[in-house]
Amino acid sequence: MIAVLRLGLWALGCASAPSTVADCARIADLQQREECRFTLASALLDQPGQLDQALADIDSVESRDLLLLRLAVADPPRASRLCAQVTTTGARQKCRQVVGRPHLSTSPRAAQ
Repeated sequence: MIAVLRLGLWALGCASAPSTVADCARIADLQQREECRFTLASALLDQPGQLDQALADIDSVESRDLLLLRLAVADPPRASRLCAQVTTTGARQKCRQVVGRPHLSTSPRAAQ
């Protein structure tokens, strides 16, 4: 997956493809920057310590929350843990929607 990202970014004219979430900040195009962060962070979902460091490397609170929200949508079983880290009101509202969709999770949600 990383090789595909590097090839794609290289094709877009990046001198050297980002290898870390922090490196994605070099990408001028906002949409491509956020896609780079998502792709690289997705590979870190099974490594919480490294994911936390990658998140800390993102200066913008909005970008960090967007990344957490996208990761939660992509991986519903981890959504609660990921959504616990968002800070903006809009991201918290969207996370409530994601966490509230138990049919997307692989483990059943307890009745309330």
